[in-house]
Amino acid sequence: MTPVKIKLEAGNDTLAIEWSDGHHSVYGYRELRDRCPCSTCTGSEGTQATEQTTGKLPMFQTALRPLRAELVGRYALQIFWSDGHSTGIYSFDYLRSICPCPECSRAAG
Repeated sequence: MTPVKIKLEAGNDTLAIEWSDGHHSVYGYRELRDRCPCSTCTGSEGTQATEQTTGKLPMFQTALRPLRAELVGRYALQIFWSDGHSTGIYSFDYLRSICPCPECSRAAG
């Protein structure tokens, strides 16, 4: 599947994708950041992934959001996050596989 439309929806804190087969996926920003597929976040670089600590109290931290997103060839999306992280390349196959909609969740479960 390939995306027909990709939209960062700041008001809803979501990334919405309309797929070529007519399916619609909506991902929360926090969910996407938590499921970053890069080697640092997955621990596949030989070290265990750790959460960055900023020394700030959580209630005073700004909300996590993408600053921008760029297409990587014809196969993926790179998201530049407000926490400074940008090494995750979210392939379209990966994004479709983690679609949180009820239909996809039932099929995966």
